[in-house]
Amino acid sequence: MKTIKLTLAQRSAFGTPLAGDTLFGQLCWAFRERFGAKALMDALSGYTSGAPFAVVSDGCPAGYLPRPSVPDAWLNPAGWQEGRNKGGRHAAWVAVDRIELPLIEVIEGAVDLGHQWQTRTVVTQNTINRLTGTTGTGPFAPRQRDLIQPPPGLAFEVYVCFNAGLLSSEVIALLFQDIGAMGYGRDATTGLGKFSVIDVQEHEWTDRVTRHYLALAPSSPEPDSLDARETFYLPVTRFPRHGNVAAISRHPFKKPIMLARTGAVYALRAPAQRLRVMGSGFGGAAQPISASIPTTVHQGYAPVVPLRVEVPV
Repeated sequence: MKTIKLTLAQRSAFGTPLAGDTLFGQLCWAFRERFGAKALMDALSGYTSGAPFAVVSDGCPAGYLPRPSVPDAWLNPAGWQEGRNKGGRHAAWVAVDRIELPLIEVIEGAVDLGHQWQTRTVVTQNTINRLTGTTGTGPFAPRQRDLIQPPPGLAFEVYVCFNAGLLSSEVIALLFQDIGAMGYGRDATTGLGKFSVIDVQEHEWTDRVTRHYLALAPSSPEPDSLDARETFYLPVTRFPRHGNVAAISRHPFKKPIMLARTGAVYALRAPAQRLRVMGSGFGGAAQPISASIPTTVHQGYAPVVPLRVEVPV
């Protein structure tokens, strides 16, 4: 697989954070709209058996990666209690140019971007009853909605690993342009989730032989290949739903899915080199997660970054 880094400029507020598995779902719909349903099904063949055609990371502020989810006691067994910094819980980002340092130094350099990263605001949303010409009760009652608004000039970076035999970086960029034009996530039809692709670059992480990798998207770990003693992650449960025209079908929701949250640190049983993707895919005809579209899949893979771990274990 090849890896590219897409730089995105946000053109409106977002209703949904830039999550890798959600972006992958919209990438599939954009692929279907561009090239047809058969082309998408051909690309998805083998998806649930370890051969994804594309794997998408979360959107990160330019120049940063999610903080690895490792406990203080593991990084510093001797003095973790004395050096513990509760305020560091909000330091959710690490600089890309520090990721090749020993993991303990990467964690120590984590930063809290706060409002430099994004601001959450609350707005009142109304639906007009056309019979009365005003709001009312039930579905016509005014409601509060969260909006995610980054500061002006902030750019996002998304890493995409893809099968170069099926796709090119130009096609990936075109599909992301389509997603940004239509809108990403919740309330895209009312103007949210607009972005544009402002840069595309091929990307390679360090050519390190290591057992430890950082996941850049929610993912489903494969326990048979991992060392549980050195693997750390926080769980997250998804209640996914279909997009595009399937969002208004009779059964728009998929089955709930539990994943490891972005920032998981996976430790392999044996060292590996140039590992780009880890995890597994959900769904497909054999194990459907959707009643309306049985062939639906959900991204359980994540792009990964090799880590340099130098702690006593």
